[in-house]
Amino acid sequence: MLFEREKVEARFRDMPDDVLLDQMGEDLTALEREVALVEARRRGLYLDALRVADRDAPLEVAPGHGPLQVCARYLNPMDAQVLAACLQNEGLSAQVMDADTIFSSGALLGSLPRGGVRVMVPESQLADALRIRARYDAGEFAIDEDFVEEE
Repeated sequence: MLFEREKVEARFRDMPDDVLLDQMGEDLTALEREVALVEARRRGLYLDALRVADRDAPLEVAPGHGPLQVCARYLNPMDAQVLAACLQNEGLSAQVMDADTIFSSGALLGSLPRGGVRVMVPESQLADALRIRARYDAGEFAIDEDFVEEE
């Protein structure tokens, strides 16, 4: 393992700055990524390296499905959780974002400055999710107030 690390370190050490930064945007093993970041820091390229890695790039949850897109925003985290559950029940990969931040702050209206709690789905499922959301908003998933659970 030590010999492999030394080979990786030598490879990145011999790269020009621009090639090193380009490599950081590629698929790297954990060892290669660690060595590349150390080398970039050593050269004073740390901030540029982070830009190349693009931490703020949209998150792709599964290859081929595209980055996550906002399907809905809610002030109440529970509303977001219910819609996400409806989307998941329909076979979509819905995720609720920012709910933990709202719950931990204890301020329901604290979600307003943050843009609300987001329900997000992969780009490839956005059209289906918006159709389901329209049905949800129209009340198609509402439980009848005369509902009696059968035993």
